[in-house]
Amino acid sequence: MYKVLIVDDEKNIRERLVTLFPWKEAGFQVIGSACDGREALESIEQHNPHVVLTDIRMPEMNGLELAQTVQEKYPNMKVLILSAYDDFKYAQDAIRFGVKGYLLKPVMKEEIMGVMHDLAIELKKDEDIADGQKTGLPDIQEEAMLIDLVKGENVQQYDEPWLRDYMRVIVCSFGRWFEKDLSLSIRHYIAEWTMDYWKDSQTPVLYYGNQLVLFAHHPRPISKYDLKDQLEHYSDLLKASLRSVFGKECVLSISVGNLIKDPSEIHSSFNQAVYALSYQFYNHQHAIFFYQELLDGDIGESAKENEQEQLSIVMDRLIQSVLTRENDDTASRLRGFFDAVEQGKRLNIEEIRIAFSEIILSLSLKAKEKGLAMPTLDKKQALAYIYAAPSLGDLKIWLKQTIEKISIAPIEQRDENRYVHTAKQYVHKHYTERITLEDMAGQLFIHPSYFSSIFKKETGHNFIDYVNEVRVRKSVELLKHKDYKIKEISVMVGIHNHSYFNKVFKKVMGVKPLVFRSNPTCNQSGGL
Repeated sequence: MYKVLIVDDEKNIRERLVTLFPWKEAGFQVIGSACDGREALESIEQHNPHVVLTDIRMPEMNGLELAQTVQEKYPNMKVLILSAYDDFKYAQDAIRFGVKGYLLKPVMKEEIMGVMHDLAIELKKDEDIADGQKTGLPDIQEEAMLIDLVKGENVQQYDEPWLRDYMRVIVCSFGRWFEKDLSLSIRHYIAEWTMDYWKDSQTPVLYYGNQLVLFAHHPRPISKYDLKDQLEHYSDLLKASLRSVFGKECVLSISVGNLIKDPSEIHSSFNQAVYALSYQFYNHQHAIFFYQELLDGDIGESAKENEQEQLSIVMDRLIQSVLTRENDDTASRLRGFFDAVEQGKRLNIEEIRIAFSEIILSLSLKAKEKGLAMPTLDKKQALAYIYAAPSLGDLKIWLKQTIEKISIAPIEQRDENRYVHTAKQYVHKHYTERITLEDMAGQLFIHPSYFSSIFKKETGHNFIDYVNEVRVRKSVELLKHKDYKIKEISVMVGIHNHSYFNKVFKKVMGVKPLVFRSNPTCNQSGGL
């Protein structure tokens, strides 16, 4: 059972989250709650939760400050934001601080359940990776030494003969293939196979997270040309072996840090290799990256600010053309946006993901400001894809397709309270189930009397009357099918009392269902 901490300055919301949500069903237990970030940090130090679910606007220390502190002090801890503010700047900061989700109030139980289920899977994977790091490696003492070397810690205490050689650190990434298949037998096989392949040069091998790290060393300097052919041969043979033994295709990317001579510089070569590996994002088809081949992207602070300003202008124009349905302009402005983010590869991957996120969040926010709804734009799914896309090429294809869908889909006018809108969506999805005012308020984590008043104020009708109308409208379609008996239709739309069904049907449609079936063009002026 994983541990979760609830942080919100509103006492009633904290209590409802703690007591009403089925945490055990999601694989979690609540270890406490806090009213602000400072109190939350005290609880974190005491209980070390796996997940922190926090509001943003709080006194003393807000949720974003808490997320930033957690990221710095507890990098393995997951943070979820639950906020009433659909503010792009908040979402952008949340992304920067490694937040795992940005849930917008009102939020449904099923939405939180989905996010918590995903987090439980991620936490389990983290545990499996930690357990698997020791699999297939020579011994724990050597592993500890290699970890110190890549971190640049306690280097002076090690005096292995190979540490006196010239060296390049090599990082092998199996990407999402490892994330999807964390079988320890596969990890063990890769480590053993790799050590056997490099046994003549006695190259140490280390699993570091989801990456395989090799410490290539030689008494003479190791040039790029010394390694490139051998790495290509290693990559081809390993992939062929995995395909033969496990029947699996894998994408293997390899990066190489600069040549170093002193053991204290090993961590620098490792960091360079990790950085070079990030270039697979720009060129997903390329397999081997040398840090020394990468262009220097440092163009000066003022030039960088000017490029960011130009990018913002390009993005604003693109968003405007999408909202105004200027489709010809949209296509050219989309190409302009792609050119801007690719210019000289001066934007790092995080900045590129943020730029794509800005497009989605700004579209959503500006549409909302204009009272518009975009049915084809699922903000949550869009942001999830942006931060999971393996390459810039994939991102470009996805954004082009997303904008094309928005451009041809109807944009609806909407000016509706979020609680009421969410409740309506829930009713249309679950009308066949039992729905009461109290249940709906519980799903939205608000008091039933408050929900009843805002629904009545917003729509002019009671919530249950709305539920009944939805059910009746659904039954009208079913009445066209002569194979269904009226009693069966009543149950199919969620009303199990036949007499009550006749009553609410007549209230909405003006006639009883039997009369309507025999003459569907009769009085239909009733309803909400």
